[in-house]
Amino acid sequence: MRKKLMSLLLIGTMTTLLFTGCGGGSSEKETSKSNTQTAGTYKAKDLNGRTIKIGIWWDEYWDSDYKTLEDVEADGGSFSNADIMQMKLDKVAEIEKKWNCKIDWVNLGWDGIKDSINTSVTAGTPDCDIYLTDLQFGISPVVNGYVQKISDYAPKESDILNDQNVLTRFELLGSDDYLFHESSAIPTGAMYMAYNAQVIDKLGLEAPEKLAEKGEWTWDKFEEYAKKCTQDTDGDGKVDMYGYGTVWTSTVQGFCASNNAEIASTSKEGLSDTKTVEALNFIDKLYNVDKVARPYEEDWDNNQLAFSSGKVAFTFAQPWLLIQESGNHDFDMRICPAPTGPSGDGKMTPSILTNNYMIPVGVEDATSVYEVFEELMNWYNGDTTYRDDPEYFESAFVDSDQVELATKLGNLANNDLWTSIDSAGAVNKVFYANIVNKESTVSQAVESYKQILQDELDSMKIK
Repeated sequence: MRKKLMSLLLIGTMTTLLFTGCGGGSSEKETSKSNTQTAGTYKAKDLNGRTIKIGIWWDEYWDSDYKTLEDVEADGGSFSNADIMQMKLDKVAEIEKKWNCKIDWVNLGWDGIKDSINTSVTAGTPDCDIYLTDLQFGISPVVNGYVQKISDYAPKESDILNDQNVLTRFELLGSDDYLFHESSAIPTGAMYMAYNAQVIDKLGLEAPEKLAEKGEWTWDKFEEYAKKCTQDTDGDGKVDMYGYGTVWTSTVQGFCASNNAEIASTSKEGLSDTKTVEALNFIDKLYNVDKVARPYEEDWDNNQLAFSSGKVAFTFAQPWLLIQESGNHDFDMRICPAPTGPSGDGKMTPSILTNNYMIPVGVEDATSVYEVFEELMNWYNGDTTYRDDPEYFESAFVDSDQVELATKLGNLANNDLWTSIDSAGAVNKVFYANIVNKESTVSQAVESYKQILQDELDSMKIK
C-alpha cells in the first residue's frame, strides 16, 4: 500500500511548544461580510483531471485514493469518528466530480518537506501545489519571495478574504498575505497561567481569577502569593515548594505578554523595548532576588513537569500539558489570567502559533487550486460544530467556568513570533546570562544581544 499510518500529534510536541506554538500567531481581523459567499459554491472549472497535491509530513486518508471507510482501514488508516471521516470522503468525491480533478495529500516526511521546499520551490517548480509548513521552515520562503500572495489568487468573495470561517490568514511580521491555516473557534494552542488550587486554598488566599475580576491581580500581588507559596513542606530545612516555575520560553512569553510586551512582532526588535525589559527584570526578581521561582535546571521535562509534580504553585501551561498531566497529581489544576504588569492592561496573552499552508510561486492557476482547497477544507459544509469538537479542549479544565475563562483568554493571543524567528538565540542568551548564570544585569544582557535579534529580523523582510 502507498501509505502507512503515522500518528499525528496536533499539539503537545516540542515543536509546538517552541515553534508552533504553531500555531498561533494568527491575528483576528475585521472583515467585510457583504461580499462573502458560502464556502464551496464557486463556479467549477474543468481541471482536466489535474491532481491537486498538498504536501504534509504525516499520512492523511481522505483523498482520491480512498472511496470508503474500508479503503482507509485496508491501507492501515484509522479514524476516531466514522461519520466525520465519511463526510471527508464524500467531500473529496464531490470535488472530483465538480472540478474533474484529483486530491492527493502527499506525505513527504518532516525532513522531506523541508527538502522539497528548499529545492523544488526555490527552483520555481514546486513538487506540490500547496504546502503545510511549520514556522521553522515556513518563514524563509515567504521572505525570499517564493510564496504567492493570497490577495493575488483568492477571489474577492472568498472565505479567506472575508469571514475566515474556513481558512484564516496568518500575520507574519506585519503581513497576512502569504500564509494561512484552518480556522478554529477553540484556542487549543493557547497558553495560560495555571495554579495549584490546593496550595492556594490551604494558605487561605483568594483565587487569582477572582482578584483579576476586581483588577487586583498584578505583579505585586503575584509576588506576594509566590512568596507565601515558597515553603519547606517536609521540615528538612530545604525549600521543596516554590511559588513559580516552568521552562524558560514559557516564562518569557507569559510575563512579556502580561506587560503588553512583544519581542518580535514587527520588523523592529522588541527585546530592548521598555516593556520587555520590565518583564525580564521582574523574572530576574522572582528567580534571583525573592528566590520564589524554582532554580532553573538543564532538564527540560524537569522544569516543565515541576507543576504537576507539586514542586511549584504557579506555572504557564498549554491545554495539552494540563491534559497529559491530569492523572499525575492529586490537586486541582486551575487557570487564571497572568498577573498584569505595570505596562500591561490584561488584554494580551502569549501567541498561538500554528502550522500554516502556502501556495508557492510556480504553481499554475493558483486561483483554482485555492478554490478547490477551500471547498475541501469545508468538508463540514458550514457546520463548524463537526470541526470544532470542544471535548478535548474542555477536558483540560476542572469546570465550565474555567472553560469559559480559557476561551476568553485564548482570544487575546498576541502575535509575538520570537520563538520561531530567534534562531540565533538572542532571548535565550539574555535569559541565561541574567537568570541562570547571573553574570550580567538584564539591561547589560539586552544591550549585548539585541542586535542579534535585529539582524534576524532584517534578514526576514518580506519582499
